[in-house]
Amino acid sequence: MGRQEEAIRVADELLADIELKRLKASEVVLKASRLARLVGHTELTEFLGFERNGYPAAGAPQAWIERAGRWSDNEKKTFHISSIAKVEAMVESSRQAIDAMRGGGNYSGDNALLASRGHDERILASSVAVSKWTGICGQVTATVYDMVAEIYHELLFSELQASLFADTQEKVDGSLAAASGSALDKMERVSDRLRDGDPESVSQALTTCRRLIDSCADYVFPAREELYAIGAEATLKVGPQQVLNRLQAHTHACGASKSRRDRLRRTLSDLYDRCSAGTHAEVTIDEARFVFLQTYIALGEILTLSASEDSES
Repeated sequence: MGRQEEAIRVADELLADIELKRLKASEVVLKASRLARLVGHTELTEFLGFERNGYPAAGAPQAWIERAGRWSDNEKKTFHISSIAKVEAMVESSRQAIDAMRGGGNYSGDNALLASRGHDERILASSVAVSKWTGICGQVTATVYDMVAEIYHELLFSELQASLFADTQEKVDGSLAAASGSALDKMERVSDRLRDGDPESVSQALTTCRRLIDSCADYVFPAREELYAIGAEATLKVGPQQVLNRLQAHTHACGASKSRRDRLRRTLSDLYDRCSAGTHAEVTIDEARFVFLQTYIALGEILTLSASEDSES
């Protein structure tokens, strides 16, 4: 199991543990610490560190004190610094004190009323303590739950993205291989050149992108002498030099909607111009990488459009 899969499993388990009240607050903190370590979540790691080890009397982040419900006096800015394990111990101690005092209120003599009142006050004080400490446990658990839920959904989205990208890459690579036997080799050279970061290799990479567009146009719509009718009145020249026109004619022939055809035409026109300019104009490494990725995606959409249409017919 990979690190991400393990993190998803732990997060899912922890959310269920909290929802079903299967763990004490201190156990929730320890299990969440494992998740924080797996995903490298800085904020969660910091919060859980304070909850495990206690808060410093000075310099503790007020945001965590607030979220954990640890203020004892907001105006004086005093708060409970004990670790969550000690807080739970104080809950248990206060409950035991209440149990010990129950049924022990039979007083007689001159001081019976005073003794009975003191007994009741001690029970009340212990009850207030239980409420205070259990409140902190509940706040800590709720804070962990909110952060873990956010992490869990981010992990699921990331996994979905990875799955979609992998599926799309498989389809695009297969289509590019069919379009040109050397297409994937060209893409590999582009990737290598961009990793080098050398200005000259950036220019070569952009030139390779332009040639890849040319080869895909030759594959999906070979050059013709006659015009291609793209509407009732509009026609396109689709000769050897009209690379972008031939790609546009191909999307039209595949039955793509006008809005989709227009988007692809604008995208490929911009990319083709930028790839051509890259041979004699300064292009940054970052821009070249985005041009490369956009070229890959745009050509992949055109090529898989053909594949999807073929499969439907």
